[in-house]
Amino acid sequence: MIKKSSDNNYGYVSLCYHYVRPEKNIDPFPKLLGIRINEFEKHVKMLKDNFELISLKQAHDFSHNNILLKDKTGLLISFDDGLSDHFTAAKILNKYNIKAVFFIPTCIIEDGLPANPIIIHYTIEKFGILQFLTEYESSLKKFKIEKNELNIKYNSKVDDPWKIINKIKLVFKYKFTNIESRKILLNIYEKLLLNKFPNFMEVAHLTFSQINQMIEMGHSIGVHTHSHISVAASNLQSKEFHKEMINPKKILEENFKTEIISFSYPYGERKDCLTTKKLLKDTNQYKMAFTVEQKVNYSSTSLFELGRYEPYSNDDTNTLKEKLIKIVKGEK
Repeated sequence: MIKKSSDNNYGYVSLCYHYVRPEKNIDPFPKLLGIRINEFEKHVKMLKDNFELISLKQAHDFSHNNILLKDKTGLLISFDDGLSDHFTAAKILNKYNIKAVFFIPTCIIEDGLPANPIIIHYTIEKFGILQFLTEYESSLKKFKIEKNELNIKYNSKVDDPWKIINKIKLVFKYKFTNIESRKILLNIYEKLLLNKFPNFMEVAHLTFSQINQMIEMGHSIGVHTHSHISVAASNLQSKEFHKEMINPKKILEENFKTEIISFSYPYGERKDCLTTKKLLKDTNQYKMAFTVEQKVNYSSTSLFELGRYEPYSNDDTNTLKEKLIKIVKGEK
């Protein structure tokens, strides 16, 4: 047990999972990067042995009401992006009586359309970089968008594919307006993914029924913007800010009859997040907001700048445990 004396209590760390995939030999999209489901269950067992597993409500009560964690460092498990994978993860957690929080982009509920990065991930996984870029260039012409910094070239014989994929992600996050990026990605989605997988939304994202079942298990849900954008980098105007940050809370509460108190920033790095002051100035919709800053959340931590660690696809139980211990100790 590790205690930070300056805060005089145990804090909690939080995990932020994304893809939790079937074993590679049966995964229809084997190149998606994520934790394999069997490894995830091993994570759960290890976490249960070494931390005090807490729910979103307990995390809120700890921060808001200064209710102390007594025996161990706490740990809150969270999931971003509203992925279909999360229904299986929720059932595994329920088996161990662990309550997690699932952050959902409301485009999957309100529009019946996938979140931005999911279009990139699945398109490149199934069709490859070259075909993605072909449709990307076609979309730029269709919408008459011309910027030199948007040119992305790929030579499979010379270029590192992972560097090109990273460049694609960075361009969509930071070089387009949120309206431009959404139009282009939906065009690519319709031309490729939806054409090949008419049931793509069920393949990639949680269904209405699954979310309801997860809530019945005792899990919580929270907002992950509407379409999955970098909130701070997008410089949202009033109408778009309402669409991405305020209306999603109403959508989730009305559809699932549950109180929504939390929000997680897509991408979650400092450049993607608002300061506490800015968030409270622009909206008072939420009681908690999560980043991906790797830190322990103490009672002194701002409720609107809470940290999380994103497990890597190659994090086994030992490496995950070691990394969490370093975070608790304040080590890099």
